[in-house]
Order: sequence, then C-alpha cells, then structure tokens
Amino acid sequence: MFRLILYIVQLLMPSFIPTVVRYLLLVWRLTFDKRVSRFLRALVPLAIVYFIVPFGLVPDRLGGPLSKADDFIILGLAVLLLIKFAPAYVVAEHLGKTPPSDDLEDKDSSNVVDGQARFPKDD
Repeated sequence: MFRLILYIVQLLMPSFIPTVVRYLLLVWRLTFDKRVSRFLRALVPLAIVYFIVPFGLVPDRLGGPLSKADDFIILGLAVLLLIKFAPAYVVAEHLGKTPPSDDLEDKDSSNVVDGQARFPKDD
C-alpha cells in the first residue's frame, strides 16, 4: 500500500510542485503589494500567527488531527480570500498573465455595432 501511495506522489510531484511554488510567490507578493487593501494583506500574516500560537477553536490538548485541522482551515481561507478579493489586474500581473479587459467588445462582440462618426464642420 505504501509503495502505491509513493508511486502516485512521484507521478503528481512534477506538476504539483511548480503550481504550489507559483501560488506561494503570489501570496507573498500580494501580501506586500500596496495596491491590495490593508485588511486583505493582513489576513495571511494573522493566519500564520494563529497557526503558530497554541490556541485555537479546537484545543491542542485534545490531540489528534483535529487540533491542527482548524489551523489549516483558517490559513487556507486567508489565502483564498487574499487571492479572490485582491484586484484582478494585480493578481494577473503577479501571475504573469494579461489582465482581464473591461471593454464591451472583448466580453460580447455580438452586442457591438461597428460604425463611424462624422461631425459637421463649423462654418
């Protein structure tokens, strides 16, 4: 059974590790980017403090996997909120993608009428 799990992990690692590293860098850059609100930038550091300090929703003295599960959930939610609520153009810039366009023509070209405008000259 252990060999099967190890084999599956080895198959997934080449595609999994670059994605994790890319998102770790994204979270790092968004945390220090001034264009993201202070509240969002504070979420991940506060979640890391919550992860390190020995108090939580489920006390650590109970032991077992539940004692750290709430810490991982809080940390994951902080990262998710930071990425989802940061401005889309900032996230796209840090990921190296083109930012989403706000032009109506790019969203739905069937509602755009192509034409020319002509203004009469003042005599």
